[in-house]
Amino acid sequence: MPKQKTVRKINRKCLVCSKRIQITIYSDRHYRNGHYFNTMKIPVGKGDYKKVGTSKLLGKKVDVVKWTGKEKEVEYWECNDCYEEASHESWLEELLEKLYGKKCKDYEKSCACCQAWSIYETIIDHNRGRL
Repeated sequence: MPKQKTVRKINRKCLVCSKRIQITIYSDRHYRNGHYFNTMKIPVGKGDYKKVGTSKLLGKKVDVVKWTGKEKEVEYWECNDCYEEASHESWLEELLEKLYGKKCKDYEKSCACCQAWSIYETIIDHNRGRL
């Protein structure tokens, strides 16, 4: 099997941790050393959020807003470490929901579900360097 020819190397920033990553892009459009999600627009400069309507989200009525100022389009890249961390968090969260159910609205010390979700939050805080 012939070796893939490298087309180019690009430098991007992880939008989660801000670490610089160098991505290798191959001629068949595959890439290595990062995870690309899409482009997104972020607000820049002066402007306000203007209410343009309402919508239902998780059974609650929420405002729909639009940014009135300028926007900058950026590529959404994550480094391998941030991507792996998020996938592990997602796995653990799904497992907790399967075993204990969704997180309770109010914390109660004697509730096994609340205790499990409290441990989950401690793990997440530790991994993100908040402890």
